[in-house]
Amino acid sequence: MSSISSDGTPASTKVIPIEILGVSFTIRTDEEPEYIGGLVTELKERLSAISSQMRIVDPLKLAIIANLLTLDEMHRDGSQKTAVSKDFEAASLLDSLDKRLGELGL
Repeated sequence: MSSISSDGTPASTKVIPIEILGVSFTIRTDEEPEYIGGLVTELKERLSAISSQMRIVDPLKLAIIANLLTLDEMHRDGSQKTAVSKDFEAASLLDSLDKRLGELGL
């Protein structure tokens, strides 16, 4: 059983600062900072590769293209997953992107 801190969040929750495409924000997560840092590094490398290959400089367009390519990979690599599982994952990714774009006022 996890303990709850005074602000109501689980005691194991960590606040991790992130900077991607010139946007800085923090996330709350139970994951280890090293794991999140690895994901951020991988995402930055992917964004950089896409940007140089496709000559995209607009951060919003770059983020959208990267997400489309990620979804394409998920669909191609996850052929053994059920359609419902793939649809749920895709919808979750799109919801996350939509929320983040909303936070940015886009």
